[in-house]
Amino acid sequence: MGKAGVILTLLALGFSAVLAQPFAPGQGVLPSGNLLTTDPGGPYNFSMLNTQTTEVRAAIAFKKDLTDMDIIHFLTNVECLEGQFDTWGTFGHGFIDNLQLGGPTPIGARKAPLSEKYLSMMQEVALNEQGHALMTRHAGSANPCPVIDFDAGFNAWMAYAYGLPKGVTVEQKFGKPFDPFLNDQNFILSVLSLEELGATGNKGLAGIVGNPVLSQAIAGLATSATAQATLERVMLFDLKDKIIEPFGETAQQVFARISAMRDSLDGPQFDDQGIVNSDSRTIAVPHDYANYIPTDIRGLTFARTPAQALNIIFLGDKSGKGTFFPEGVLGRIKTGEGFDELASGVENFPIWPKKAPQMTVAEFGEVLPPITADGPKNVTGELDLTQSLAGVKQDATAESRGLKPSPMGAPNFANLSHVTVAAPGRVSPDAKVHLDRSEL
Repeated sequence: MGKAGVILTLLALGFSAVLAQPFAPGQGVLPSGNLLTTDPGGPYNFSMLNTQTTEVRAAIAFKKDLTDMDIIHFLTNVECLEGQFDTWGTFGHGFIDNLQLGGPTPIGARKAPLSEKYLSMMQEVALNEQGHALMTRHAGSANPCPVIDFDAGFNAWMAYAYGLPKGVTVEQKFGKPFDPFLNDQNFILSVLSLEELGATGNKGLAGIVGNPVLSQAIAGLATSATAQATLERVMLFDLKDKIIEPFGETAQQVFARISAMRDSLDGPQFDDQGIVNSDSRTIAVPHDYANYIPTDIRGLTFARTPAQALNIIFLGDKSGKGTFFPEGVLGRIKTGEGFDELASGVENFPIWPKKAPQMTVAEFGEVLPPITADGPKNVTGELDLTQSLAGVKQDATAESRGLKPSPMGAPNFANLSHVTVAAPGRVSPDAKVHLDRSEL
């Protein structure tokens, strides 16, 4: 065989080997880089998908040398938090040991006195969350659930959402602490506050992991968590005029504060909405502005990186300890460091600023007086507060809500939001798959 024949034979063998291993180690589902030409059908023009572009750029910036097992370990922390809260509040007991793996009982864990109207729905949510924790075990995580403090976590969140000075507690300001297990409205509001971190975070992870089986499983987490969050929004909308103790404000008002708090802590994107939403940059339902499924103008759900989720959980504290996790989380992904970073070099993509100003909690205004039977039933300034373009609307027309549609065939720039997360990345071949407890 001549040199040419040898070369052709080697090329054929190499080509067949590539076909036999479409998901080569370290490649991920898609190679990062020029996302306009990931297959022969490109190059593509994604300029209209600005939300999804920013999500991908944030995920590429986050990925670095993290392995898929690092992602599963991160998930274990989050699913332990959500699942144990829902399980304790609904059933009055915690995880069985194959989910807990020796982790301690959460501080402040107790049963919520849920009414019959919401009990069965919350039972299904809690069982689903137990299933999510089981998924992380089946995917290989042997880390125990970390130390979790429900009371400290929710009270720290509420203090931040109400703009209280550092060191001033909810109890000092309002006379008693916030009890997330007190009643229907307190519990369901608390469940939803955590759930949407899971729903957006899971969607982001589906693209960050390289193994297609794990990616498929995490996509299942994301769709399940989104469905659960929708169910919880339906329940909370039903309870929207109920008072949340000890704040003297309605569930609609308090959740508006939580939504804006989460949005202010996860980077430059606009990706959080209250249970009432009139913003024409998103899907805004006329008349009552009910918002059961928070999405962008295309009806697409949002996503966050683990760094963005942890920056919210720890309220921007880079120590990686506090709020719900007094001793921190287990694994390599520990803090919100780099939560606002976006990768560069995505060819022909619009270059958004790496950091952008965000409405602060202080800009919400003063704490409102307690709601009485005489009103008000709506939050003062809420339509401006929760991403509205122009105050209270007089009717339900698109124009009155600030929407100015582009002429047919012209680019539509009505959606001004840019969100963050999800893109496959490389896995470091020499990274440890399992972490020793001594390293956590």
